[in-house]
Amino acid sequence: MRPTKDIMQTIEKDGSLERLNQLLSASHLLLCQANNLVEEASDLMTERGLMIGLLKKRHNDLTRVADAYFKEFASMITTDKSKMDMFSDMEDFETKFRKWAKIPADWKPNEVSE
Repeated sequence: MRPTKDIMQTIEKDGSLERLNQLLSASHLLLCQANNLVEEASDLMTERGLMIGLLKKRHNDLTRVADAYFKEFASMITTDKSKMDMFSDMEDFETKFRKWAKIPADWKPNEVSE
């Protein structure tokens, strides 16, 4: 269901539309980054045999809901320029976030002799 033209005109005039855009864009970047970190952790847990039981079920639940959210959000991004801007923002944010959090993207496990 779409909002009425009157509602859209009102929220555009009072600045709510711009604020909403800023809030949703920022939260989307955070969710994308969080999702990337969860997936990286999940891959590592799976490789090491730690993705088991309730943790595995909850991860699968989270993945299913995240996929639905990202699909819905993607439907709101209608121009190629907006898509490219979003991916550029995501890449820039991830680089800065990983530096701040001291989580390098190119991590490799230490070699362990058996």
